[in-house]
Amino acid sequence: MTGLAHVALHVALCGPIARLAPQTPLSMHVRVLDRIGETQVDRSYSLQRGYGDEAIVEFDTARGLYRLQVSAPRYHCSASDFLVFMPDHARNIGERLTSGFYRESVPLILSGTTPPAFAYTHPEFVALDASRALCNQPISNPLPIHATFENDQDSYYAQLYADPLEAPGRPLQLALKLRTAAAQFHYVRIPATFPAPPTNWPYAYELNIPEDYIDQLATEPVDTLLCPKFIKTSVS
Repeated sequence: MTGLAHVALHVALCGPIARLAPQTPLSMHVRVLDRIGETQVDRSYSLQRGYGDEAIVEFDTARGLYRLQVSAPRYHCSASDFLVFMPDHARNIGERLTSGFYRESVPLILSGTTPPAFAYTHPEFVALDASRALCNQPISNPLPIHATFENDQDSYYAQLYADPLEAPGRPLQLALKLRTAAAQFHYVRIPATFPAPPTNWPYAYELNIPEDYIDQLATEPVDTLLCPKFIKTSVS
């Protein structure tokens, strides 16, 4: 259906399930909930354990920011995550079932559309010292950020976590690090607050990369904080 996102969910099996015989029936439950707890997807899947180390289920969902919950109740295994879906885009998502209690972290989420050339820049988000991160000035000591990054042919999805950071409490400027063909790096300022204020629900920003922007970068200085005027984010 037009306007929906198609999701292929790759679920890594927890220990109690991984030890089952391949022919064992397996029931898995998937829920997709919005911020107020309204259900977007609520489906049960009947599967076989099989010979692999993951199970794959598929579903469609509307655009938005949601909490994904996956469970295999009989074996007391579950997974939870926060995800953004864009209309008319397909996502391949990997989640791991775990048994017992686990602490859920709330990320800062960025997503958007991209040109195909974006994948060849090996995109990575980094944090800079905000007191020294000035537009069109050289940068130093970028801090790596704990992140998950999904880069599809025409879109990307990133989850950024403030813990652990090498410099907790320091005012930080978020930047997108892009590799050039000569193995140098461009740094593009991202106008999003990081770390985000503590919350039980993520801040999600939409940041679309223009079709010709990767070509434009070829004439820009490397190891410099670039602040293009067209880079704007919308938050949800």
